[in-house]
Amino acid sequence: MTTTRLSSALRCAGAVRTMILTGELLPGEKIRQEDLAARLDMSRIPVREALSTLESEGVIVHRPNMGYEVARFSSEDLDEIYLMRRLLETELVRSVDLAAVDVAEFEQLNATLAATSIDDQREEFDHANERFHFRLFEYSPLLRVREEIARLWRLSTFYRSLSWNGPGSQARVLAEHDRIIEAIRAQDTAAVIATCDEHRGSTQDLVVGRVSRQRANGSATRAH
Repeated sequence: MTTTRLSSALRCAGAVRTMILTGELLPGEKIRQEDLAARLDMSRIPVREALSTLESEGVIVHRPNMGYEVARFSSEDLDEIYLMRRLLETELVRSVDLAAVDVAEFEQLNATLAATSIDDQREEFDHANERFHFRLFEYSPLLRVREEIARLWRLSTFYRSLSWNGPGSQARVLAEHDRIIEAIRAQDTAAVIATCDEHRGSTQDLVVGRVSRQRANGSATRAH
């Protein structure tokens, strides 16, 4: 894929996520490739690639003979995804030799997050946030577990983005990362697991509330 096409696909994916986050596209609403391409002034090839990416993340679904539509997000799905993440990520952290972890690297990764706008650079912020967490996972010898966690992260990408709407979101993420870093510095495995659980849990609580409101707003809109 060329750099230009990749950039267009990323721009399209980001635009669709924004439309869903703002309620411009509602759960269950159809997404027509030709309309989206015209709206974003791009060819249908990057649009098709963007929709494929969003489908892999669980943001949209594809139905045979019907095309793409916005997924109907549910707190029940989120609970299962985060349950699996908690179990697997805990085992991954337990397998890490914290004495071998470069703490300065994590401080730099969090500094990169601090310099990336959660509002204006959402894609870049998501990638930097993921890099922070997966850098720790990379110290684990459990490759297959890490691959499964990566799959669950893709499934929860949109849910995670919901937690970043609203004042104080970036400061919360950075502060929680700082606590994880301090636990790593202390080489305290139990503390790393606990701070990661708190970080994951705060995100989950925020998202559950916003998914519930989104579903309620969608139902109210369709009722009118």
